[in-house]
Amino acid sequence: MNNVNSKLFLVLLLGVLSAFGPFVVDLYLPALPELTLFFATSVSMTQLTLTTAMIGLAVGQLFFGPISDKFGRKKPLIISLLIYILSTVLIIFSPTIESMIVWRIVQGLSSAGSVVISRAIATDLYRGREMTRFFGLLMTINGLAPIISPILGSLLLAYISWKGIFVFLTLIGVVVLLFCFRLQESLKEENRLQGSVLSSFKTFSIIIKNRLFMSYVGIESFLLGAMFAYIAASPFILQTFYGLSAFAFSLCFGANGAALVLGANMGGRMTNRKALAIGVLGFCVAALYTIAVLMTQPYWLFVEIGFFMMLLLMGLTFPAISSLAMESERQYAGSASALLGFAPFFLGGIVSPLVGIGDIFYATAIVIFVCGSFGLAIYIAIYKKIQNAEEG
Repeated sequence: MNNVNSKLFLVLLLGVLSAFGPFVVDLYLPALPELTLFFATSVSMTQLTLTTAMIGLAVGQLFFGPISDKFGRKKPLIISLLIYILSTVLIIFSPTIESMIVWRIVQGLSSAGSVVISRAIATDLYRGREMTRFFGLLMTINGLAPIISPILGSLLLAYISWKGIFVFLTLIGVVVLLFCFRLQESLKEENRLQGSVLSSFKTFSIIIKNRLFMSYVGIESFLLGAMFAYIAASPFILQTFYGLSAFAFSLCFGANGAALVLGANMGGRMTNRKALAIGVLGFCVAALYTIAVLMTQPYWLFVEIGFFMMLLLMGLTFPAISSLAMESERQYAGSASALLGFAPFFLGGIVSPLVGIGDIFYATAIVIFVCGSFGLAIYIAIYKKIQNAEEG
């Protein structure tokens, strides 16, 4: 494999593929207020374009994961990218907010293939500490999406309008598709699931019974639930309430993305147990600070500091969670990757519109509190099992 695809090629390509989800979500965030005006609709309807994409990303992983276990990684990946490109083009020509919402669902469903299959390929190729380090590198590349995308989005918004943002997303899809033709298949014929296509989906019932795996899924889901609440609320908190420009907002968003990158990079160098302990406990402390500033609404910089610290500490946990979870279900890597990806995006799709109900500061604070509390509770419940887990 590595004779054809070097580690650098794999890190860059799989990193970009795994970042498709956040890139699709984040690039157009500065345009949310403009979309509301363009379609003459409500804030809640505009936020549905975010919610439906997240739900699509979640459900799509449940489809492409088992399919990649059955047919290999490369063909489903290429098909998903083709559908992604088509749906993004159709978004550009959406005449109403309702039609845009429909095509955002398809866009989310198709881009899920890139997210879930990239993680499965990494599991095919690496083990133990090497896999943790590789996931750390993937998360580092992945974290560049929220740094670059809103800045690009704000620049495109200034010169081309929101449609230009989706033109750019289309071009990115075409470029990635071309590189995927160079990717060598990582799942050998003899390691693929046998039987019918429908039987491939029965692996979910096996994986769900693995309580330790599902605990890792739960921790990641609730931490990311808090992040999705931040993603949905931050344009309206920082731009609408505090009056920051689209470019200033994108700089803040980029700084928070850098925090996620830094955290993932640090977490990839730690033992899994240490990264989880510092990440989860530290996140809860940062969440309490953020909740306090959201409730009191001081100068905007104090709110931004809270978001920054939450994402930094959250990033610490991701390489460890990915490595531990995928190692525990290596036999069904595609389906395991699907569940690991489905739950956070599904929860994100639920919490995103909740922050728009009533006072956005209070609603966001409540969502962060609930997500942080559940994440901490699950971590405490499996603490001893994490201690005994084999370190690579």
